[in-house]
Amino acid sequence: MAEFRYKARDATGAARAGIVDANTRSAAASQLRSRGLIVIGVAPVAQPSKPGMTGIDFSNWLRPRSIDVELSLQQLAMMVKGGMPLLNSIISLIEQAPRKSLGNIWQKVVKDIQSGESLSKSMEKHSCFPDFVVQLVRVGERTGELPPVLHRAVTTMRTRRRGFQELSSALIYPLLVVCVAVGVTIYMVVYLIPRLEIYLQSLGKNMPAMTQNLVNASSWLRQYYPLIAILGCGLFVFTLVTYRSKEGRMWLDQFALRIPLIGSMFKLCETSTFARSLSVMLGSGITLIDGLGTVEKLLYNRFTAKTVNDTRTKIIQGRNFADAIDEGNAFSPMLRKMIAVGQQSGDLRGVLEEVADFHENQFQASLRRLNAILTPSLTVGVGAIVGYVYIAFFVALLAAGN
Repeated sequence: MAEFRYKARDATGAARAGIVDANTRSAAASQLRSRGLIVIGVAPVAQPSKPGMTGIDFSNWLRPRSIDVELSLQQLAMMVKGGMPLLNSIISLIEQAPRKSLGNIWQKVVKDIQSGESLSKSMEKHSCFPDFVVQLVRVGERTGELPPVLHRAVTTMRTRRRGFQELSSALIYPLLVVCVAVGVTIYMVVYLIPRLEIYLQSLGKNMPAMTQNLVNASSWLRQYYPLIAILGCGLFVFTLVTYRSKEGRMWLDQFALRIPLIGSMFKLCETSTFARSLSVMLGSGITLIDGLGTVEKLLYNRFTAKTVNDTRTKIIQGRNFADAIDEGNAFSPMLRKMIAVGQQSGDLRGVLEEVADFHENQFQASLRRLNAILTPSLTVGVGAIVGYVYIAFFVALLAAGN
């Protein structure tokens, strides 16, 4: 049994507070309700820290991760679908939260609901809940179908997370290999080759041409490395400042869509996210205008998000959806044609779902092609660079021995 400190009100509205013994927080709340009390808050009584422990819990300051929110919403959907009251379900989420910061947020949601606010209104106050989740919850409250709406929200969050993870994984490995190869090459050129040069000069031997080229490159790097370092840091700072500015981020995101191979993958990912999210919105009863306003905030690429915002404005002004989305070249060309088909057939939601499935499959295929191209290319490139350095090194050794 554990002790829980509670705040409640009785039937007359008078405030009540105290400590109750129970196995879990939900059991403590149920015990208080059985006494006729209206529960405002239940929290475990802090236990004294063990000897040698600092008592500092950094999870209070760590922001809830997207996957933590996703799992909490999935648990909430299952509990509500199973017939558990909404308030009891959220109290159970507080106990199961992987981070205390998320548990504290759910605790605030409980207090807001007990004070008369809706679930969507309370979730809207916390930035860890995406806007589209809040929108879907609001629709679920209006229609009385909260569990399926929560399930759709979780599915959308999971799809976005997996797509981003797969794209990141496909790009991180090549970048890591390139960085290691460049580091090894610089070490050999800057550290090993100069010592070989000193050794050959002490023997009065002339270096082979390919070794002399490496020595010249080494001398150039050692002479200008402060300038190169300053330029490199300046370029990094400039890129960071540009990325953080509104206009600069817009330009960089637009440029990213034009990069060969990588840009097409970005388009596939954003097109899939747009189509899937808008399909979920329309299937939940949200209007096209409101759905576009919410989907805009789900897109990582700012240029693509601006295109959606412009499309929404043009539709309000009377333009056709398919014609409006075609301008800007931010999405796959197939999207506009399929939207036109969906409008003509009257099943826009179903068509968007098919578009999302198609582009997700294309994205997976593009990832496989990218790995198939980059892996051998990097192997050949890195092997050529390192091989040249090694050959130049041993040719110089052979020259010194003759």
